[in-house]
Amino acid sequence: MSSDVLVKRFHSQRLWLIIFSSSLFLFAQIAALNIANPLHLWMVSALTGLGYGFLFGVTPTIVSEAFGVHGLSTNWGTMTIAAVFSGNVLNLFYGRVFDAHSVRGDDGRTWCSSGLECYRDAYWMSTAVVLIGFGIAVVGMLRIRGRGMV
Repeated sequence: MSSDVLVKRFHSQRLWLIIFSSSLFLFAQIAALNIANPLHLWMVSALTGLGYGFLFGVTPTIVSEAFGVHGLSTNWGTMTIAAVFSGNVLNLFYGRVFDAHSVRGDDGRTWCSSGLECYRDAYWMSTAVVLIGFGIAVVGMLRIRGRGMV
């Protein structure tokens, strides 16, 4: 509904919601880079959840407008597979960062007692990914505006 209001009432692009979603993801990453108390990690989860809600709420509409309704299932399927792929790659990266800062005990268990440093490099990497997505959305908006569309 928010994208329809944005287009019909404010005569603006739906891509603004992608920018908003990217901003939520960026705030989540900044919070993750700064929160030392695990009891405050709910902020990271809440911001990430809101970001995904906006992203996956508006993206099918943007895809159908860009490629037509007949190409929606193929293009939307490709986009969701891309999210699964990148999510797995980032998960593996997070694991490598954690392992690099961890100690393995004689019993085979691994732990990291460095607090936020256990994951800091991974959060920087995911922040870079968020900024790339933000940049792609801005370029998309500028290209649409350049074609004389809203």
